[in-house]
Amino acid sequence: MRARPFLCAEARSTCRATQSWHNEFVLTRALRIFIFSLLAAFAASSSVHAQSCDLYSSDFGSFSGPPDYSSGEFRVLWCVSGATITGSNFCPTGNALKLDSSSEDPVILVSTGASGCSAIEISFTYAQFAATNTVVKYGTTNATTASCSANTSITLGALTTTGGTCVSFSATIPLNGMTGAYIRFDHGANTNVLTIDDLVIRRTGCCASGGHPCCEVGSAGCADSAVSSCVCAIDPFCCTTSWDAQCVSEITTFACGSCAGGASCLPALGITFGTLYSGGSICTKFPEVFERCEGTAPFLTSSLGCATSSDMAMRFSQGFPYSAAITKCIDFSTRDAPALAFSYSKETGTLGPKIDVSLNGTTWTSLWSAPISYAGGCTPLVLDLAPLAHESAVWFRFASGSSLSSIATFDDIELIEVASAHACCEVGAPSCEDAATSKCTCAIDAYCCATAWDEQCIAIATVFCAAACPNLAVCGSPTAGDCFAAHNAPACEDAECCIAVCTIDAYCCDTEWDALCSIEAVAQCITPGDINRDGAVDAIDLATVLGHWGEVKGDADIDGSGAVDAKDLAIVLSHWTG
Repeated sequence: MRARPFLCAEARSTCRATQSWHNEFVLTRALRIFIFSLLAAFAASSSVHAQSCDLYSSDFGSFSGPPDYSSGEFRVLWCVSGATITGSNFCPTGNALKLDSSSEDPVILVSTGASGCSAIEISFTYAQFAATNTVVKYGTTNATTASCSANTSITLGALTTTGGTCVSFSATIPLNGMTGAYIRFDHGANTNVLTIDDLVIRRTGCCASGGHPCCEVGSAGCADSAVSSCVCAIDPFCCTTSWDAQCVSEITTFACGSCAGGASCLPALGITFGTLYSGGSICTKFPEVFERCEGTAPFLTSSLGCATSSDMAMRFSQGFPYSAAITKCIDFSTRDAPALAFSYSKETGTLGPKIDVSLNGTTWTSLWSAPISYAGGCTPLVLDLAPLAHESAVWFRFASGSSLSSIATFDDIELIEVASAHACCEVGAPSCEDAATSKCTCAIDAYCCATAWDEQCIAIATVFCAAACPNLAVCGSPTAGDCFAAHNAPACEDAECCIAVCTIDAYCCDTEWDALCSIEAVAQCITPGDINRDGAVDAIDLATVLGHWGEVKGDADIDGSGAVDAKDLAIVLSHWTG
């Protein structure tokens, strides 16, 4: 359970020290009802401050420019007016919006429609080495389209800090009955460079407006403003952060309405994050999947790790608490062999990203964390979730795992059902039925336990891990056949000899190991004079030649002349190893 407002009456430092205790304390039903009744009484006798909630954010990660946003009656539209995206920024946050002339005065339209918002909050970071004399201005409006020439006669604040220092700016724009505002970054009459980054826009006084039914978890607020206002008067979390399972239950607890059966868990999980970039929290953009976000919310990226310009991915923010997105609960009750498939990328040398799992949405267990060393690119992975089979409710938390790195991404997250374990000598899903063979094989090639158990995995299992897969046509397989005797299958059991023969005669490894292959094996793989093939030319081989002296052919006829004679004896003596 998360800490609720008014439950801690001590000084702020004392509250902070006891925060973790409150988070884990489970209230009895009677105590919960008692506390909620006190909260209701308090709310009824106190004025409630207007709540604010996220509307839009951008880290300017795409060089194509800041994205527009439109959802329902809410819009954030840009007129960039010549401003560009730069990868060089005094603020160590990656890309930024760059203004470097008096003609570059980008304008943002923030429109809240008929939602009844009372104000707009804007915050961002900026940096400039020399003064650009930039002033942030605004003008309220009922317009719904962007305009570079919009009236922005009211000064919101001047950006005065110089020397390359990265500083934060924030301000509130009262709407005074209007539905939105134009916001202008008015660059002064010079060519000095100003960079703007980590732009966040929040709406105030209209957080009860949401797009999802009140009896379902989702983004802050819910579709029925009366129910939403009733719940949020006592529990502002539901209208400022997210409408989670506790908010749903409070509809009945606070007598704000009823939900027959409450909110149910998702039957499946699958998200690719789409093909079009837009700013804002992942939890705001995909409320049907994510119940809430923690820390500075993850967001979409089109230019890092697993993302491309036409395939978005989830990217994490810096800071602590870790940037994280928590899924809605997922029903595993009918799943026999669940697994979680996804792709990820990260910055080598940093912790995370990571995935945690919970059976109640509050107590978390680490499920997986990326290795610190990373070769780059986008890595697909499948996690075995067999221990979670038949659970009625499972939550996942996708987190940055680091307060420093903001480059980690996740993409193509999907809950799948894997087939039952297969024999180690058969291709199939990752891993195989014999744990020891599987462990040995995957220590050599992790692909076999992360992606699929293919022919290469079978070969490794046989050659190195004693799987004894029959008739495996791979050099070095113990079941591949004698290199010095013809057999129908390709390859033979001695890896070095097999490779030596197939290098000069590919037929022996492509089609079959016939009589010619066995002759070539003798020529390529046996030291002349080593009649018994024990790796040494010694007294045993000498005795064999002398014992068959004068005979026609046979193993002692080393040179193949048709008789065992002085030439064969000379071969033994010239290659003598003792």
